[in-house]
Amino acid sequence: MKFYQFLCQFVKIRPRKTALDKPLYKLSAGRSMVEMLGVLAIIGVLSVGAISGYSKAMTKYKLNKQAEQISWLFNVMTTYTPQLKYNQWTNLITLFQKMNLIPDGMKVENGFLYDAMGNKVLISNNGGPTFLLTHIVYYLEPTSDNFTTCQNLLNVAKAHSQDFSHLFIGSSSGNNDHQYEFYFYGKTCNSSQKCITDITLDEIYSMCKSCMDKVTCNIDINWRL
Repeated sequence: MKFYQFLCQFVKIRPRKTALDKPLYKLSAGRSMVEMLGVLAIIGVLSVGAISGYSKAMTKYKLNKQAEQISWLFNVMTTYTPQLKYNQWTNLITLFQKMNLIPDGMKVENGFLYDAMGNKVLISNNGGPTFLLTHIVYYLEPTSDNFTTCQNLLNVAKAHSQDFSHLFIGSSSGNNDHQYEFYFYGKTCNSSQKCITDITLDEIYSMCKSCMDKVTCNIDINWRL
């Protein structure tokens, strides 16, 4: 009986161990520095991949948007060129802006348009006693994105070959001294001329590469009145 009483007393007075009874250094033990560096490295790799993927997606979106803007301008020029008979050189951007004909996403600044890729575009009427025409001129700086822009322009032009009269591809030093290297006819093309409809993907690649090797690449699309 005495042993039983002793046992009960022992059980009652002996404190039950909890997590708080563990040494402080064991309770506060967290991740090691090596583990933290590993986690940060993984986060860094994932972030770089995400940023790269986002950048590619945005570039693709802008190029698709640019192709839509080019097609819109081609349609506007084809529709309104017969009504734009001026006797002197005229910048048509202000007129098109008033008529709400500027493509969505293109900015107007200092008499020029700027497309989804930030390229400068001029739309004008070259009035004169000899002939009348309207044209779109794209000024492309030599960058990898603009290599694709050049291809965009030529592919859209090929699709709209029955709308415009001719197209020039050349370069400039920035002082309006255009040196055109390639010339193609559109709707008036015949068997003895270079037709935009006949150019191949390899030829588009070669022409754009040649143009991008210059200081500035110019692509000039013309509609004859």
